[in-house]
Amino acid sequence: MNPRRIWSVFLVNLRDFVRDKGGLFFTFLFPIILMLLFGFIFSESDNVTYDIYLQDMDQTPMSQNLTVSLKGVRAFEVHVVGPDRALDDLVEEEKAGFIIVIPEGYQERLEENLQGNISVPVNLTLHMDRSQSSSQVKYSILASVVGQLNKVLTNTTDVMGLSEGGTISPDDFEYIEFFIPGVIGLSVMSGAVFGTIFGDTELKKKGIFRKLSTTPITRGEWILSTMLFQLFLAAITAIVILVVGWIVFGARLHMNPIAALIIIFEAFAFTGLSMLVVRFVKDAQAAAALANAITFPMMFLSGSFFDVEAMPAFIQTIAKALPLYYVNQALREAMIFNDTISAASYMSVIAIFAVIVFLLGVKLTTWKQD
Repeated sequence: MNPRRIWSVFLVNLRDFVRDKGGLFFTFLFPIILMLLFGFIFSESDNVTYDIYLQDMDQTPMSQNLTVSLKGVRAFEVHVVGPDRALDDLVEEEKAGFIIVIPEGYQERLEENLQGNISVPVNLTLHMDRSQSSSQVKYSILASVVGQLNKVLTNTTDVMGLSEGGTISPDDFEYIEFFIPGVIGLSVMSGAVFGTIFGDTELKKKGIFRKLSTTPITRGEWILSTMLFQLFLAAITAIVILVVGWIVFGARLHMNPIAALIIIFEAFAFTGLSMLVVRFVKDAQAAAALANAITFPMMFLSGSFFDVEAMPAFIQTIAKALPLYYVNQALREAMIFNDTISAASYMSVIAIFAVIVFLLGVKLTTWKQD
């Protein structure tokens, strides 16, 4: 390995990258936009309230107590409507999608139930638009409230419950702190794949690969210089994302050597993988298709945006066969939980993958063939 030749190729790649405005945008600005978009969407998720409409047809002290109880639910924004209001008008004018009606005779029947005279429950009438994704959430909250009120009214005692013990995580963290490591992993992968595939395709188109066979540079030096260049971009991308996350959202993440090692191995792994598959690409259209075929499945299946454990079992099986899954898991173990052992176990998978693709690249890359 000749450091001077490696450095020369690195500088050529850097000059070409600086001239490419599209590459600058998708490498640095696009991940920031993505992080800001998801961050602002989910940063207030704990303060979400749901609009419900309540019509009291009984107008008694007990029905009014129920109204007060529902207004006390933090997740509900209760809109009380008069008993003479037609439901069709309410739906049309107010766009109401979740309406609770307290029926006439509510207090009378409730008192008879409490005295043991009858055992038929007093049902609230519920009208809801099932096409709205929030309707099931509202229903679940309402069912929980009704269950609690039943226990209060009948003076029953809980025989089993839940108490909060010690937290599993050493630090409490918010969604944005879960999301930032995923953005870093996704951005490093996308930059390495698209940058390498499009860059090498352009060199092949210009016939530069054939000319490299007449120069002293070896296949290993060429591959290593490309990997180092993508690592350089990955480091800048990760730093920019972390700084923006800290300034805008106050994200608190652990910065440690193992997190840096994970990013290094990821940049090498996806650059090496791209250099292997680009041998089968002949033009820019095929390059775009190939890059998307590599990145898109991993973007959505590897836990970059949401926890893999929340996905169906067969999706989890697919995710664990993708390299980006191990990158995301390793970064979160290192940056959120500061768990070096767990992070190292995930990192070992991507490290082995990086070594394999580098060795395969050295063996299979042939200037004359290209």
